[in-house]
Amino acid sequence: MRDFFGNIPIVAGMGFARGVMLLDDCEGTFTYIVSGTGGDDTHEYATAAAWQGAYGLHLKTRVTGSTNNDVVILQKLFDYPATGLLVARLRLAPMVVANCGALSLSLLIDDGAQQYNGTIALLVSTAAVKYLNSAGAYAAITALATTFTAAHWYTLELAINCKAAHYQHVRFNGLEADLSALALDNTAATAGRCAQLALTAQATAAGPAEMYADNILVTEFPEA
Repeated sequence: MRDFFGNIPIVAGMGFARGVMLLDDCEGTFTYIVSGTGGDDTHEYATAAAWQGAYGLHLKTRVTGSTNNDVVILQKLFDYPATGLLVARLRLAPMVVANCGALSLSLLIDDGAQQYNGTIALLVSTAAVKYLNSAGAYAAITALATTFTAAHWYTLELAINCKAAHYQHVRFNGLEADLSALALDNTAATAGRCAQLALTAQATAAGPAEMYADNILVTEFPEA
């Protein structure tokens, strides 16, 4: 992976490389901002959730009083990208297919005037993949529709063009969808300038949603 960087780090780890906004192997301290429905939800690094190494990210919506659309959300804020491009990639696994209404990956940007939201939602229980459109509604990406398998590790990648406030592409389960003609959702006016990664697990009425994740990367380089 280091071959893709112009300032090839010889001694320092990849987290020190220019253009790496977030590099989380889930082996350190859990530092995400957590929100959601509340109760006895789970948000932690756990041995069982590891794709590789000792730990992975474990998310589970509340168990006691679990109901449809319960959510647990993780957020990490970082700099607005100098290149105007953000690419997020991670490995994730749904644990009980019937309970996972949606597992979502979001990239949000505040450009000093407006906030934009790019989100890809894996609707695990209904075998669909959707994106958040410019009207704030979810629309299907039919080319990525997947019948999900419990405990199957999937790789999900979302790229957005911050300067144009458009999606770039989505890669999932060996497939790719070009979304470069599609605008991000303009969610609010803002004076802030930053970017944000959000991961969301949303439950169905069948029970709490649970997912494992690992190898979480956000970068400014499309092929890193």
